[in-house]
Amino acid sequence: MTRQKILIVDDEPNNLKLMQQILQEDYDLFFATGGEKALVVSRKMKPDLILLDIMMPDIDGYTVCCRLKEDEACREIPVIFVTGKAQIEDERKGFEVGAVDYIHKPVSSSVVKARIKTHLLLKNQKDTLKASISILEHEAEMLQHKAELGLLAGGLAHDINNVLAVVMFFEDVPELLPEGFEERDTILSICEMVKEAFLTGRQICQGFTSYLRGLGEEMKEHSFLTLLQPVDMFRKVFRGEVVRELCEDEPLIMCKGSQIKRVIVNLFVNACQAVEAREDKKITLRLWREPPWVCFSIHDNGTGIPEDVLPHIFEERFTTKAGGSGLGLHMAKSIVEDHGGSLGVLTVEGEGATFVMRLPEDGP
Repeated sequence: MTRQKILIVDDEPNNLKLMQQILQEDYDLFFATGGEKALVVSRKMKPDLILLDIMMPDIDGYTVCCRLKEDEACREIPVIFVTGKAQIEDERKGFEVGAVDYIHKPVSSSVVKARIKTHLLLKNQKDTLKASISILEHEAEMLQHKAELGLLAGGLAHDINNVLAVVMFFEDVPELLPEGFEERDTILSICEMVKEAFLTGRQICQGFTSYLRGLGEEMKEHSFLTLLQPVDMFRKVFRGEVVRELCEDEPLIMCKGSQIKRVIVNLFVNACQAVEAREDKKITLRLWREPPWVCFSIHDNGTGIPEDVLPHIFEERFTTKAGGSGLGLHMAKSIVEDHGGSLGVLTVEGEGATFVMRLPEDGP
């Protein structure tokens, strides 16, 4: 079994030696004594995780982390700051520049091992989920007609569900952690978040299958707030502001829940991508009633949709994204219209875009 790789960055030899003693039995280790060297080693070795000091003689850890997140080849590598800087402001800045965790010096070997194990597990599950979704999108792109997609949808979703079933491992985590373990609550919270992500992925697969094949899921009454639950999961990893302007009463609609969740996830992920280049990332969610309609919108403060692109965004196979399938918005609009609703977009170039979904309360 291939051992995972960890890059340890610290300008103090004693700190490097200590980390080596703690981790060498379980991981392949690489070392850097400065920020510039850390960047070189990261690009060359592609470590699975980086332990990064903040105070270094050439460039500080914050700058190193920022530059890693700007590098397409390194941005997905989780970074844990290991530092003597213990002020709340220091931690806040660390998370703002893209770190996933923060360990204070002097370090505890049990804490270091637990945090590393948790974040490597999260990375593995995230990579598995991405790979599964990529398989699904690739297969869909290769097919020419919805009828052909329907023939394979059941098998594809079944295979991906099998991959996603690994999440059930997390149900055993509470039994593996000793009572009184100081990081127990943190680890359980993270595991619950990952489990939620995988279960949402399985629901989306089911919605994809039922849409393509026109079967499998029945219309049921759903609270619209429950359909927004996948967004709450994505908010935890979105590095920006999410504003919720939801009506006080809880709208109920007749729909195929997995399919509508897929639409909402698609719109939210698109909004996240639209604001990716901005420092002041902001997404606004609105939910209101216009009986007999329930209305939902997602606004991003990105650059907006170019005038020449706007007429084509809901067309099948039309995409402006490298590696995109052009199925997302087309499928979202088709799902909403199959429910008797509408999906449209309002945009001002340079000021963002607003996607508006209207669904009948009583179903189609």
